[in-house]
Amino acid sequence: MKYVILVAALLAFATSTANAAAQRLHVIGSGRSSGEFAVTAASGSKNHARAIYLRGYGRGLSGLGVVACSRGLASIGSKSTNLKSMRSGRLYKLRLPFAGGDCDVTASLSGSGSIRLQILA
Repeated sequence: MKYVILVAALLAFATSTANAAAQRLHVIGSGRSSGEFAVTAASGSKNHARAIYLRGYGRGLSGLGVVACSRGLASIGSKSTNLKSMRSGRLYKLRLPFAGGDCDVTASLSGSGSIRLQILA
């Protein structure tokens, strides 16, 4: 009986931790467009970034995200992530040059019909 209670408590804790992590994401940049060959871009900033994500909505999506980060005067870097085939509504984690820095993000999204791009951190 003790093991059942312990397992139930651990499952509840894991679920609440995952929900709390998902709720901490905030949109820091967004863009919209529509048309047969729709293209949109967005930018945003996040201090002390641990993770940055892209999310697109629409059909036939492909995207690009570039993250440039700095930490003090000595550490500066950038990384790009090319997403050739994105699923609508799915989060895609961008590559960071290092975690914990102050980061600027520029992203673009292309697709067809009505499309929407979000940068989340």
